[in-house]
Amino acid sequence: MTNQQEKIGVIFALTGAAMWGIFPVLVNQGTKSIPPIMFAAITTLFAACGSFIYVALKGKLHELKNIKSYSSLIMITLCIVIIPYILLFVGSSKTSGINSSLLLLSEIIFTLLFTPLIGEKTTIEKLIGAAGVFIGAVLILYNGNFNLNTGDILIIFSTATFPIGNFYAKKALNDVFPAIILLVRFFLGGFFIFSIALLTESQSNITTIMSQHWGLILFTGLVLLGIGKIIWYEGLKRLDISKAISLSMTSPLFGLIVLIAFFKEIPSTFQWIGIIIMAIGVYFSIKRTSTDPALTKYAPQK
Repeated sequence: MTNQQEKIGVIFALTGAAMWGIFPVLVNQGTKSIPPIMFAAITTLFAACGSFIYVALKGKLHELKNIKSYSSLIMITLCIVIIPYILLFVGSSKTSGINSSLLLLSEIIFTLLFTPLIGEKTTIEKLIGAAGVFIGAVLILYNGNFNLNTGDILIIFSTATFPIGNFYAKKALNDVFPAIILLVRFFLGGFFIFSIALLTESQSNITTIMSQHWGLILFTGLVLLGIGKIIWYEGLKRLDISKAISLSMTSPLFGLIVLIAFFKEIPSTFQWIGIIIMAIGVYFSIKRTSTDPALTKYAPQK
């Protein structure tokens, strides 16, 4: 991998992180008036529509015929959409916007546990970068008092399957265009979550929800999920999983900016210290060179 490709990957990953940081803040706002599982389903299906348009414009729809990628795509759908989104949206309805954003950083714990099993080396820079991001997030969350509720716990567990999904995403990227992965995962995941919403949220009225919240749903689904994840996969394609995930852990910084600018939630001293430590962690994550994909278990099979 060239240094130029690495730099491009970092830019894509950080841009995707910015959009992902805004996502849980808007999810939290939306679940105050929209049934959470139905909200998850509709936004995911809008993301599928955006992915379909992008794939069609790129002339890549024929790659849907690539049967070799199907097993990976199913695992991606399960581990990155169905399980996480249900837990995230339901959890977010039971906690604050800042907790919805920051607790997604729990993913770094599961990533550190998982990636050595697939051939990514655990280096000093990797540990410092991940630790900086995680400790910074803990301080932001602490804010003088720890108080985790059911919603917080659900959000923490929503990140547990992300590393597995990212592993299969790296494997799928060897066979198909990045947006194909998004199209399939959003389409299958969206319809599955929609079915669960119909069974568990009988009070949901799709017409009313769309007429009252179309702007929020369109922006959250089409822009933040659809476009945001296309950008993220372009970064993931150029970086190893650990580095990509570490960079994505900066997302709460962008979430905080939105909370400060639009919802007037001002960080405390603890949170500002956490932001500084997190920035140091990001520096080490950027500085570290990605593991050669050929040495990992998601390398193309010869």
